[in-house]
Amino acid sequence: MKRSEKISAIMYKLLVEKGMDSFSVVDARNLLVALDAKYTDLAATRQVVYRQINKCLKQGWLVSTGVGRQKKFYVSDSLKEMIAGNKNALKASENKSKPNDYSVLLTELRESEGELKIVLGEIDEYRSLLKRFPELLLTIQPLLQDSKVRSATLLGKVNGLTKVLQTLHLEGSGC
Repeated sequence: MKRSEKISAIMYKLLVEKGMDSFSVVDARNLLVALDAKYTDLAATRQVVYRQINKCLKQGWLVSTGVGRQKKFYVSDSLKEMIAGNKNALKASENKSKPNDYSVLLTELRESEGELKIVLGEIDEYRSLLKRFPELLLTIQPLLQDSKVRSATLLGKVNGLTKVLQTLHLEGSGC
């Protein structure tokens, strides 16, 4: 049996989601920097993109023309077929799934509540450490701010999921 081939998350974003074709390494790097905030260092991002492009070249998913900075990469027919096959399989599986199975929302709610408790615990610990070691203010303050932002995001997610589930429950019992 043939082993399944997986495309990296970076190349999936660039080639499948954004439909890149006829691009240079710099074009791919710039798009990745625009798409993902974690890629800020242009030189390091270019290296990551270049390595991923080389892997795709070895797999036969990309074809290149030109040399040096004039080098362009094109999506090969084999990758186009693979993408089209996966989209057809996804459509078939979506049609088979139950449209009104909202148990996933309940699972997400429970996971988000658990994450929120952890983040609130982190915030308490950072505050405790600041009281005990005020000289660590510059080290702890950014961590505390990140945790506050994460807790606000998680709280919003928990509130949204709770309201949707309550609405679904009321609609279900009213019928």
